[in-house]
Amino acid sequence: MMKIMRPLLLALVMLAVVIVAGCSSKNVVATVNGEKITTQELDKRIAEVKTSYEQQGMDFSGDKGASLLDTLRKSTLQQMINNKLMLQEAKKMGNLSTDQVQEIIGTFKQQFSSDEEYQLFLDQVKLSEEEIAYILNMQDQLSKDLPPITDADLRKYYDDNKAQLSKPEQLQVRHILFFVDEGDKGYPVKHTDAEAKQLSQDVIAQLQQGKDFSQLASEKSEDSGTKADGGLYTFSKGESVQEFEDAAFALKDGEYTKTPVKTDYGYHIIKRDKLIPAVVPSFEETKTQLTVQMNDEAKQAKFSQFMTDAKNNAVITNKLADQTENPQ
Repeated sequence: MMKIMRPLLLALVMLAVVIVAGCSSKNVVATVNGEKITTQELDKRIAEVKTSYEQQGMDFSGDKGASLLDTLRKSTLQQMINNKLMLQEAKKMGNLSTDQVQEIIGTFKQQFSSDEEYQLFLDQVKLSEEEIAYILNMQDQLSKDLPPITDADLRKYYDDNKAQLSKPEQLQVRHILFFVDEGDKGYPVKHTDAEAKQLSQDVIAQLQQGKDFSQLASEKSEDSGTKADGGLYTFSKGESVQEFEDAAFALKDGEYTKTPVKTDYGYHIIKRDKLIPAVVPSFEETKTQLTVQMNDEAKQAKFSQFMTDAKNNAVITNKLADQTENPQ
């Protein structure tokens, strides 16, 4: 699981930057203060985004798909424009030496649980380490004159947002899952619907004979995320698939489902452990978290205003926007 990143870097996940080479003006689709974005660069980025969306099940065929692709092309170009402007502004903050870049990146990499996770991030944002370092440096430069968060600020924020800070009611259950996948879902175990249902019924029969639920979950469940803990799973309303949630909340403490519960994943047997009441944390318990959160929000607000001003003062051409405003 990726750790919490600096707030400004979260916005970069859907942006792309490609080094611009010389080209004729007919291949230029946008400029940002004289820097070009070419049709080839945009096409490359669109192909990457389109492939990603298709892997998630999005259909680009037919008239509807063509309209969707046109919208995607316009929004992706706007993201590239915004990103290029951001890098221009970041480099106005001063040049960074190789050692400074490595120092900034070294600290940033500590937010990732592995080098593989960091490399995946680089691939997603399409930014070099040097470019990331410049953006982080700009964030620090913009943030250094922000006033400190006072106890009065924290208290007001706590009082105004107490409901959002509360931990909602949760249900603690144990479950055993058998996947339904006939080769079309990519689940780690393949079963037909009939096979998974029969496996679930066999487990219910063993439970009725007095077998321990936690032990059966550890031995038989195909949910790798919970089986090591005897199928233990704690969730709030809205955090699980509806069929699972409905069945779990309908049980009484200590009861288990006497028939398998079907979801998009497969068949579950669910045992309800207990309902955990909602908790409103005290001000002291949330003070550290609130300080971080309010600082991040202040930094984000400062950055957003800075980039709005930069955009208002920039000379930007966008041929796709011009086509929309002046259709032929």
